[in-house]
This record gives sequence, structure tokens and C-alpha cells, in this order.
Amino acid sequence: MAAVLQVACLILTMNHEQLAHLDRIGALVESLRSIAWMEANEMEQISLRLLDFDSSHWPFLRVLSFPLYAELTALLASGEALPHLKSRPRIAVVMPVYAPRRDLLKAALASLRGQVGVAIDCLISVDGRVEDRQLVEEVVAELEAAGEDSHWRVSVFLLERNRGVGLCRNRALQEVTAPFFTCLDADDIFHPLRCLHALLVLQISGVERLNTGWSRVSMDENKIVLINDRLFCTGQSSFLARTEILSRCGYQAGLRHFEDTEFMLRQAFFGISMQDSPIVGHYFHTDPRSDYASLSTPCRLEVHPIVGHPYLCGSVISEQPESWLEIERSHRQRYQSLLAEALRAAYPADPGPAAGECFSSD
Repeated sequence: MAAVLQVACLILTMNHEQLAHLDRIGALVESLRSIAWMEANEMEQISLRLLDFDSSHWPFLRVLSFPLYAELTALLASGEALPHLKSRPRIAVVMPVYAPRRDLLKAALASLRGQVGVAIDCLISVDGRVEDRQLVEEVVAELEAAGEDSHWRVSVFLLERNRGVGLCRNRALQEVTAPFFTCLDADDIFHPLRCLHALLVLQISGVERLNTGWSRVSMDENKIVLINDRLFCTGQSSFLARTEILSRCGYQAGLRHFEDTEFMLRQAFFGISMQDSPIVGHYFHTDPRSDYASLSTPCRLEVHPIVGHPYLCGSVISEQPESWLEIERSHRQRYQSLLAEALRAAYPADPGPAAGECFSSD
């Protein structure tokens, strides 16, 4: 641990907040020793990994990540979830890729390779661009040049043409063999503790899908972007789920917008048990610029940059446009229609006694 603290002195500027965070990391690493599948040589590596990640994103993590440490430490201390997990759990992470920025793609993949206490199957689905597949392979090679990692596997799939994010994710979803799955976009990142935390909460709650907390941040300014005056929210955009739900509810709809929301609505409609966790461990890249283009652009009513704030770089006031609300209504009507058809097939109308047939009470 002495070596870790020496590195910490180089990584962090030792102000009061950061000294307190060193204690937080130390307490968490001690709690991780209770996990049966954790290897002895992992402990120092994990400490360094957390220090490196947290110091790199300190402006927003000093606001967002402390509850993640506190709850994960408490979960490990309780021991409630660990009896359900006999060996290192494997989680499939589906990543759709279309014309990514190299630096953001590398940060996203590095955040998966750095997940603590779990094994990751990274399933990358490239949406029709050969040059994107080449970029993915180059970035993966750069990361793997740092050394082998037996808890990290990568598979890359190329669609024959651009199909949109829903069908792009589906290509990778077809390849999921791990018992749990989640999604990460190629310009977003996970905290190193995100998957382990979400998995323990999922196990303790006994649900099939955990909707996990997230925040929008600017990776360029390394600060938080507020959406509708909220630092985080849970719902369709971030989750960890049991893979078995795919056989019951299917894959994502072939939509270029609204695919995440429809996916969650469909699962909820057909009775997939869910729970929300407000703990933030998933960070979505969003720049507070009016010209910034993303799938959520139609929702944005106002964009207000903030200059000089220590951890906020802007706010975005947003609202679902009427066209999106109509899509939601149409999907709900479709579910009702499909359910009605299934019920009619299961319980056909009784034609009654044949014509001329009568019954006697004798």
C-alpha cells in the first residue's frame, strides 16, 4: 500500500478533499478482499486504477462518484450479494460504433478494460463503415499492448451497411453468452466500479433489470452538464440486466431514435422486474454547445454554457418533442394489440352448442 500512496502523491494534488478520497479508496479496496474470486495481485492494481481514473476526471467525480464508493463499500460489508456469486461474474457490454472520435472511443474501451472485480465481454458492433472497424482494431491493439488481461475479451462485428443504432446493437446482442449484459456508447465511459456495483445491487434486489444512475458530462471540459436541473437520472439509457430477458422480450427495435426508451417500455409492459438505482457510475459525453449534434438534439430547447465554474460547464433545458411522444403512444398501442391477439388465440370464443342440439336436465 505504501507504493500506492507514493503514486497517489504524484497523481493527486493533496488538498483536503483528495486526501479524504484516498481514505475512501483504501476502505473500498479493503472491502474488496472479501470477494472470493479477487486475486491477491489485483489489490494494488485496483488502487492504482481507481486513483488514475478518479484523478483524470476529478472535476466531475468529486461531485458524482462519492456515493458510488459509499454504497459499494456497504454492499460488500453486508455480504448479502456475494453468496449468489460463486465465481468472477462475466458481463457482456454491447457497444455500437459509427464515426467515433478516436480519443473518446479509446476512453470508452479503456473504461471497460478497467472494470474492477468482473470479467468483460466487449461486443463492438460497427454500423457499416470499414474505416470504423479499422479504427476500433487499432485502438484495441493500443490498449492490449499495455499487457494481457484475462478478464477482458473483445469481439468486433461489421454490418454490411448503415442500419442505425438499434439494429447495430442487435448485431452484438445476438452474440451475448454472458449471464448479464449492458450497453455503452463509443463516446461515453463507465467508472471502474460501475459494473460490480450494479451487479451486486441487481443480485440483492432479485430483479431482472437494474436501471442505473448516470450523468451527462463534457469529456472535453471534464465537467458536468446539467440536464433539466438534475445531476443524474435513471431510466432507459443506462442499465444492467440478466441476459435471459432477451429470449422473453426480444432485441431492440429497428429505430434510429427512441430505441432505448422503446426497449425499456416493452420490457416493463411484459412484466420484466425492474428497480432504479440513483448511484452514478455511467457518464454520457455531452458538450453544452448549441451546434453539438447527437441523438438527443431534437429534445434540446435551450443550451446555456457556464464559464469559470469549478465543476459545471453548462446546462441544457430539454423536453420530449411531440413526435417522440407520439412514437411512445404508438408503441403502447401496438403492445396492447399484440397482447389482445395472443389472448384471443389462447382463449378462443366458445361457439356454444351445435345448432339444433339441446340438453336435458335428466
